[in-house]
Amino acid sequence: MGTRPPLRAGLIGCGFISQQHIPAWQATPDAELVALCDTDRARTEARARQFGIGAVYDDVETMLASERLDCIDIATRPESHKALASLAAGHGVDVLCQKPLAATLAEGREIAGICARAGVRFMVLEMWRHLPALKDLKQQLDANLVGPVHALRLLGHRRPMNRAHPVNPDQPYFAEMPKLLVYEMMIHHIDGIRYLMGDVEAVYARMTRVNPLIAGEDFALVVFTHKSGATSMVDCSWASPTDRRPKLGAGDMLLEGRDGSLHLDPFDAELRHIALDGTVTVLKCYDGGGPSAYQAAFDSCIADFAASIRHGRPFLSPGSDNLKTLAATLAAYESARENTVVEPDLTP
Repeated sequence: MGTRPPLRAGLIGCGFISQQHIPAWQATPDAELVALCDTDRARTEARARQFGIGAVYDDVETMLASERLDCIDIATRPESHKALASLAAGHGVDVLCQKPLAATLAEGREIAGICARAGVRFMVLEMWRHLPALKDLKQQLDANLVGPVHALRLLGHRRPMNRAHPVNPDQPYFAEMPKLLVYEMMIHHIDGIRYLMGDVEAVYARMTRVNPLIAGEDFALVVFTHKSGATSMVDCSWASPTDRRPKLGAGDMLLEGRDGSLHLDPFDAELRHIALDGTVTVLKCYDGGGPSAYQAAFDSCIADFAASIRHGRPFLSPGSDNLKTLAATLAAYESARENTVVEPDLTP
């Protein structure tokens, strides 16, 4: 049996994040991005000119009826994901959907169920586990360099939002989101931590809104107990600046194992191994800065989606796995609200 031809893909949503999606599609040999769609036609046409895409639409149903698509990439806000995934599934088109998948776990499961019943493949575009530095950490853990890991600490880099409107010029709607930092940003961290440490068994969280111009939280501290018995902690803020600019956007991450530690240092852009006798070995230097690594993560994630469909292999992170990330994320909000430890709902 011959190799399936490259996928014909359509992108829905030409806002800020599409600047990462489109180059990633154009970088993979397993797909061709043939059409763009957004309700703002001027914005769609601008993106089409920027990246040399031929077909432009302002209506999803028209695009699906007019183009012979194999898959769509949904790069819109979460409240639109279910309706768009349903349209695609109804046309027998495989679905890639930008995170966060949904505002509730029930709706996320509905999206997964719609795709399953239609017989189309479904993946959430969660690119954090595709960051080069996270892949390197995973490789070292799989090689058992530091033995079983009992603790992970992640200090997310500080990125304060404006104290005047727009609070974020690229995504001004952040000001209106009732769930903000954990739902929009720390969900990346949570997925990456699950990738490294395994499934989450319990969550305890504290959250605060510092910026008076926003509806949601801009500081959070979340502690996870993993099924392995290990503990992880992530501390992130969009309320205060850092004292020096990091070279990597992955945050400062320390993994402590029985036989040593691994330290991903975003300021020196190094992955270091610390042996029990105190010997420090630089395993890798990341010279080139955050934006290229950020784009590389999108490239890897979309390439995995396209290649997995074209060659009939499993996704690195199927939609069913991302539901566990969503469950842990939403459990953090329940924990902060109730001031108690919460077990995420991992029911399939």
